[in-house]
Amino acid sequence: MSCSGCSFAGQSTATEDTFVGVRFGEETNLTLCSTGGELLARGDEVIVSMKPGPAFGRVEKSPMPVFKPCQKSSARSVIRRADDADRAAREKQLANEVRGKAFCRERARALRLEMKVSRVDFSLDGRNATFYFTADRRVDFRQLLRDLKSRFKTRVRLVHVGPRDEAGLLGGVGICGRTLCCSTWLDGFRPISIQMAKRQGLSLNPSKISGQCGRLLCCLAYEDDNYRGRRPGKGALPVVS
Repeated sequence: MSCSGCSFAGQSTATEDTFVGVRFGEETNLTLCSTGGELLARGDEVIVSMKPGPAFGRVEKSPMPVFKPCQKSSARSVIRRADDADRAAREKQLANEVRGKAFCRERARALRLEMKVSRVDFSLDGRNATFYFTADRRVDFRQLLRDLKSRFKTRVRLVHVGPRDEAGLLGGVGICGRTLCCSTWLDGFRPISIQMAKRQGLSLNPSKISGQCGRLLCCLAYEDDNYRGRRPGKGALPVVS
């Protein structure tokens, strides 16, 4: 997606050795990172400056095409190549996330909290942990928060997310056969209505027009503007690119 009003929109890409694409965990998207002048190869393990703390990643694309100056300014900084201590910290991080999810689910059941723990993220240094959950109604998780802090001796956040956000966090493959938009490039959700499906002459079978989250497909909005003003069910003329 292009930036609105950007004077560099549509210009060709430039490839520079000081920018690489880094993958964190199983994320689909690559994060543009600046190496500070150091040459890195595909497969190199690196520590990158992220929020809320340093993150362990792997270089997947080197060099990485850079589209616009605004991308350069927002690129994350590679702190250093990962060493044995960093790899040990990464193993501990992954283990904490598995244990954290299991412990949180166990305590939630014991406290009779109607919530589903979707994902747990620990920082590489172990100082911060975020627990994402879904729930149909407001949950009083104050005791659960105290239990988690006591168990893991770290700063803990419990974040209530909706079904669409949960799908973005967990990822997956849509009915189109491609990775979910919400877990790759889509950075916001616009209102989706059944009228969009009707205007496009699509089947109103929920299994056909619903995504992994159980809500209407976000892609119903992509071409909706082309169908507005046309009679429902008639469809639009094909767009020639």
